[in-house]
Amino acid sequence: MSKRKQYFEESNIGSAPKRFHRDDGQHAFRVLSTDRYTGSYPEYRQPIEINSYSIDADRRVWFDNRQLKYYAKPQLTSTTPSLSYNYERFIQRDDTIPEHIDTLLDALTDARSKNVDNNGNTQADIVTWRGIMTKLFATPFSRKEPWELRATRHKGTIYIEEQQTEEKRMQEANKSERQKKMSYWGYQFEAMCTTTEPNGPAPKVDETLEPPNTNEQYCVLVRTRLGHSSIVMGAEVDCIEGLKPNKKEKSPLKQYIELKTSRRIDVERQNITFEKNLYRAQQQLLFYIRFKLLKFWAQSFLVGVPRVICGFRDDDGVLSHVETINTLEIPRRVRGKPNMWEPSACMNFTDQFLQWLKTVVTIDDSEVTYSIVWDEPWREILVSCNGRKDTFLTQRYMDGKISNEIGGPRALSSSSQ
Repeated sequence: MSKRKQYFEESNIGSAPKRFHRDDGQHAFRVLSTDRYTGSYPEYRQPIEINSYSIDADRRVWFDNRQLKYYAKPQLTSTTPSLSYNYERFIQRDDTIPEHIDTLLDALTDARSKNVDNNGNTQADIVTWRGIMTKLFATPFSRKEPWELRATRHKGTIYIEEQQTEEKRMQEANKSERQKKMSYWGYQFEAMCTTTEPNGPAPKVDETLEPPNTNEQYCVLVRTRLGHSSIVMGAEVDCIEGLKPNKKEKSPLKQYIELKTSRRIDVERQNITFEKNLYRAQQQLLFYIRFKLLKFWAQSFLVGVPRVICGFRDDDGVLSHVETINTLEIPRRVRGKPNMWEPSACMNFTDQFLQWLKTVVTIDDSEVTYSIVWDEPWREILVSCNGRKDTFLTQRYMDGKISNEIGGPRALSSSSQ
């Protein structure tokens, strides 16, 4: 083994990953084979909700429950329209407008103003979105899915947002009509399963059903700890079952539900007589178990959501059945199967990476940003300092203020004022 390779391997094993500085000024975190992360689990503290907020159809932010939806089991019949219903009326948020982590920062400021911070609940090593944590969890088993992040250290906390990769931009720009419609199906399933009143009946799928509007969101802010790092995460919540309890009396997280859709797996549902159809069904099952269940589990586990309700549909978007999946039981479905994901590897990898990241994102300046890139040739995560450009923290966060409007001036550090 070469000295360089040996150093890479040793630098990421154990509780204290070492810093490695390349000749080009970048820092590199070697991503090892998955078996190097499998084993005992790092600590994962039960997440607690520290704040919640709503975003309305005009993308205005309110620190209340006006956008909270309530779960209602959909009534499926032979006449239930496909998930493509209302597609032509779909209202989609403009994703080309960067919103950074503005609402997450405002939620932190609002929580502090409500004296939520008595036990340090708004203080953390890492502040980010759940979606970013999900990407990190999945990386050991999704080796060829590129991602790019941006980070800033401010008063000892590392804030992380996502950057859209060029590959992702191209994919979005070149989506076929079929792909756009399939993306819509998940939103329509949510519309069929949720109401604005607790314990209300499921909406009728007819002309009275409002089309999905992705401008509207209900989000929570949670705090947890993974191994060596305390983490505050923002996450969108699909719905809740029953009335939302007072956080001081009972954790609302236990009542939230994640809603998903997936293609119906035909390998056990029909008599497959042709070899090509059998192979196709087997590939669908493999994709569901290896990739979809991994992300189902990670998204819900990270914020303490106990259940995923999945609508299974055919290639035309027609729902066949709805299944409730307990989050903590998902790993059992893949246990013992060859070439499957392992939850301890997801957690150990992320713990080690975040611990290492804290040693390389060292400049404590609200204007200074770092790029974090995972891309070909899929061997290492590269981190480089950008200097005072692409600043994403808001000035109002520096000033301890909040706004109903997303956007506004970016932060100026004391050295720039």
